Amino acid sequence: MHRPNSRIARRFAGAVMLFMLIVLSALPVAAQIPVEPPLPIDPHWPIDPPQPWPPAPVPPMQFPVTVELHQVDALVDGAVASVTVKQLFRNDTGREIEGTYVFPLPVDAAPGSLQMTINGETVEGKLYDKDEARAIYEEIVRSRRDPALLEWLGRGLFQISVFPIPAGETRTVELTYDQPLALENGLFKFAVPLKAYVPGASPAETVAVNVELRNQPGLRALYSPSHDVAIARTGNNGALVGFEGGSKDTQSDFSLYFGSDTSAIGANLLSHKPRGEDGYFMLLVAPSVESAGAEVVARDIVLVLDTSGSMKGDKIVQARQAAHAIVGQLNPGDRLNLITFSTGVRLWENDPQEVSARTLADADTWIESIVATGATDINRALLEALGQLQEGDATRPAYILFLTDGLPTQGEIDPDQIVQNAADNRPAQRSVRLFTFGVGYDVNTDLLNTLSSEMGGRSTYVKPDQQIDEVVSAFYDQIGKPVLANVDLTLTGSTLIDEIYPFPLPDLFAGEQLVVVGRYRNGGEVDIRIAGDVNGEEVTFVYPNQVLAEGGGEPFVARLWATRKVGALLEQIRRNGADKELVDAVIELSLQYGIVSPYTSYLVIEPGAAPNLQTMQDSTGVVSSPRNDAALVGGAAMESAAAAPAAGAAAVMASEARASLERAQTVAEQSQVRFVGGKTFVQRGWVEGAAGRAVPLWVDTAYREEVDVELVAFGSDRFFELAQDDQAAQWLSVSSELILVLEDDEQVRITTAE
Repeated sequence: MHRPNSRIARRFAGAVMLFMLIVLSALPVAAQIPVEPPLPIDPHWPIDPPQPWPPAPVPPMQFPVTVELHQVDALVDGAVASVTVKQLFRNDTGREIEGTYVFPLPVDAAPGSLQMTINGETVEGKLYDKDEARAIYEEIVRSRRDPALLEWLGRGLFQISVFPIPAGETRTVELTYDQPLALENGLFKFAVPLKAYVPGASPAETVAVNVELRNQPGLRALYSPSHDVAIARTGNNGALVGFEGGSKDTQSDFSLYFGSDTSAIGANLLSHKPRGEDGYFMLLVAPSVESAGAEVVARDIVLVLDTSGSMKGDKIVQARQAAHAIVGQLNPGDRLNLITFSTGVRLWENDPQEVSARTLADADTWIESIVATGATDINRALLEALGQLQEGDATRPAYILFLTDGLPTQGEIDPDQIVQNAADNRPAQRSVRLFTFGVGYDVNTDLLNTLSSEMGGRSTYVKPDQQIDEVVSAFYDQIGKPVLANVDLTLTGSTLIDEIYPFPLPDLFAGEQLVVVGRYRNGGEVDIRIAGDVNGEEVTFVYPNQVLAEGGGEPFVARLWATRKVGALLEQIRRNGADKELVDAVIELSLQYGIVSPYTSYLVIEPGAAPNLQTMQDSTGVVSSPRNDAALVGGAAMESAAAAPAAGAAAVMASEARASLERAQTVAEQSQVRFVGGKTFVQRGWVEGAAGRAVPLWVDTAYREEVDVELVAFGSDRFFELAQDDQAAQWLSVSSELILVLEDDEQVRITTAE
């Protein structure tokens, strides 16, 4: 084999002795290939074409370098983000490792503020402009078989020589930069990519992102579609946002949207419109923090507690504690009544009482007298609670909090009849919402879910290893201060909106954010109108000149909408049976948007259990269509769902799974299902790539076996011709072994095989 002797070739040889460490706001490190002896690395290695790569194959799942910690701390002051990224690398090999660190910069990052320190020492590097960076990216993609870099084509590039990491030791890299954030349609977006972009890379063992928002006058909307973040408001103009997790949290890049509004209630719109289809919108509705106290809506609350014999012991103690907590959080103007039930029903008062120091003290005393004994008459307790709310101000919202740990065993025990009785006795002239709490696994989830769903509330389940008072109190914290009841939403303009979730809309609460998703016909300007009741008076908020995308936009909005629709369809299946049309709709949405459901969970192939796809491939290397797989298992899935029990641990878990889809706030990636640029790809096992290396094969769920497939060599001129399109570059970044359907229905098979 020819061995180049030129200085340029030697520089590149040193630079490619390991897989590149790739970071955008510091991405996790790639697996590196140790060499002996290590050669010095020139940080300005050339763009000229190198000699063939790689020198030796790396088996899958071999991680010589481990990222112990990936931490991002950002201060967003006004419209400027100051970002510090810290990573701790550990060399798990028996030899010294050296390499190159490449940082794809945000387009508008301030180069003068970019610094990197390694173990406390500042290290100089080279900053490349967008055109130079693209040439480097393409060369790395060609030579190192790394498609993920395509996702960052068009960005700037910072590159340095990486320190050697001695065997068994660790090194810390810290990077800082400033980035201005652009305001679009009333929202700022701050993004931190977290995925490991090199095949075989080791994801971070611990990942943490902390964002402090300052000087955001009238901060309202605050939303992360990617991660389940903790939010602590620091006033009306600031907040602390963050999360900490493990490797699973690197499946999705972190993103945060936030916006300001001087209105008492703020509203911000995000949308996405694929070519030739109706669009998707997401509306964030959030009240002011500081002004919410003066605008709290007065309510009637009826707390109903199961005191049957099965509640004896710790359960009844925790139930009493939960009741005390709710009583202690009532607002001025609220009215309260307490009901316990077992074989019979016991009332604290004949009707709801106005909140005062005396009534609260009396309620606490009464709660302490509660004991557990007898059977479970759910029907009678429910009718008594509804009867409490027949009279009174029709403009006052009313909430029933209903807690039980068992099945109906006294009085009316037929679940369908209990539901019908509740519907027949629901107050006709006022809004009544029912929130049910199922304690333990011996509860009828179908009954509780149906009751809460039909009465505008939701079900919550307390598992045996959870504390009743903690779960109930946490829930009540969310609905403690309503600021707008009977919420109604309209978008006026040259478009139609439909398929809105949730429906009906819940009340709006202080400290909480209402996330509404739906479909729209045409893009363009619209006026948003949000109406509701505040203590008997109808109020309306209008937000003019909002924009629905006429093309493009934020693809995650479509996936969030689809997630919620799948949840709604699964709830219909639970209530009405596994109708084929409903099941087909779930499968279609799940495949199109990459949503794991009871009818598509088979799409996820566990590691080590993947079939040998060589036996499934035709002469072009194309595997069977996932949609054909769906047809094969649909019947079995329908039978399984129809036979699912209403009670027991499995029933509770299934109920929570459906609810997580119906109420979804985030659209995190699954390990073997990816939604990229509006398309869904499913990993269908492993195939043999270049140099005999096993590479995951990803298949576009829009693939059709009956359509011809063009074979395209990874890194070829044709490959980069396709990558010139920004959206296609996102798709091509999924894997070097890929089946992709382009927008004109052209199908291509990307492969590294000779």
